[in-house]
Amino acid sequence: MDPMEPQRRSIQDIIPPARSRPLRPSVTPTQPNPNVNQSPTPPPPPPPRPTPPEPMEFEPEPSRNIMKLGIILAVAVFLVGGGVFVASTLFHRAYVTVTPQYFTVNVQESFTIAPDSATLAYEKATAENTLTKTVPATGSKQVSDRASGTVIIYNAYSTSAQRLITNTRFSNPGGLIYRIHTPVTVPGYTTKAGLKVPGSLEVTVYADEPGEKYNIGLTDFTLPGLKDTDRYALVYARSKTPIAGGFVGQKAVVDSAVRDKALTDLKAELEQSLRTKVVENAPPNTLVFDKTIALIYAEGTDTVSDGNAVISVAGSAVAPALNQTMFANALLRASESTFQGDAKLENPQDLAIVLGEKGSAVAGNPLTLDVTGTAKLVASFSLDQLAQDLAGKSKDAVAMVQTGYPGIASMDVKAYPFWLGSLPADPTKIQIEVSAGLDQAQ
Repeated sequence: MDPMEPQRRSIQDIIPPARSRPLRPSVTPTQPNPNVNQSPTPPPPPPPRPTPPEPMEFEPEPSRNIMKLGIILAVAVFLVGGGVFVASTLFHRAYVTVTPQYFTVNVQESFTIAPDSATLAYEKATAENTLTKTVPATGSKQVSDRASGTVIIYNAYSTSAQRLITNTRFSNPGGLIYRIHTPVTVPGYTTKAGLKVPGSLEVTVYADEPGEKYNIGLTDFTLPGLKDTDRYALVYARSKTPIAGGFVGQKAVVDSAVRDKALTDLKAELEQSLRTKVVENAPPNTLVFDKTIALIYAEGTDTVSDGNAVISVAGSAVAPALNQTMFANALLRASESTFQGDAKLENPQDLAIVLGEKGSAVAGNPLTLDVTGTAKLVASFSLDQLAQDLAGKSKDAVAMVQTGYPGIASMDVKAYPFWLGSLPADPTKIQIEVSAGLDQAQ
């Protein structure tokens, strides 16, 4: 080769030496010699199992583990605290058993009652009804009758008497006019137990005209002749009986014995219904006693119907309805008890109660009430107010609340859940039950 000639390089010259070695060893196949007895070549032994790598050991990270534990504890505390809060809110209840004070009082007293009394007040309880009965008639006649009835005239104007002339007018709230047929003198007022008692006088008044429209029940009357004077509001009248008998037309003629029997039967039936109704009509929180009920009857005109006579009777009932709390307190004070709270009468049906001096509540004036018997009284207080006073209080403060209720003999309080140390703040979640005293349990 000419040294001046450029040297030619092959691909082998640029392969790195390490890569220039064959990847596999070169094996020259040998042909078996048929003349030589050859044994089979044993298979090569299997390669040894690879040794698994030893596990790597890492050192624990204390700070991360502590953080995980803290998170778990925080979640647990949150769940427990949330459960306690839910239980405290939804299931917080209190059950209170109250035993009130009981008193047994032997009474034999007279009390003064009046509508405007500050110690023992009453309201008028009234009831009205009309019943009819058909009986044989013996004939009929044409009549033109004026209604009439009894009224009580009152003088609350002065202590001196007031004189009213013949035909003095009396007007009901509807404007119907009635008159007296004789002159009268109404006594002046007096004072009883610190209360003004108007002078009074019973008279008969007659309708200004005949006819049924003048038939009216119990009502009040003014005297139009006194209008525009100081006496107008203080000289007045009230019904003692209904005003009845006004009629224009055919009046039945009835045998007197038959008529008397019909009237007796009607009044007996009326009495039973009126006594029931007057109690039902009494204002709330009042008591009506049977022997204080005044019954008033007014016979109607005997009318003709299909040849028979129709007998009618109108009835009215009036009674003083006593304020329950005032009456129980009056009975308790009569026993000289030192208890100053309110009371309630447990056995009103066991007392004998009548109106003294043959009075009635028709007039609406002061009356005397005679009471005899053994009264069972129980202290009275507001359960709603007690629940409000107990709401939100700690169990230790319950005794302090009880001191504000002298009518409570004992009080047992149970609050749930048991771990809470106070009663619910919501009064509606406090259930109060009043237990009977020892004498009541017997």
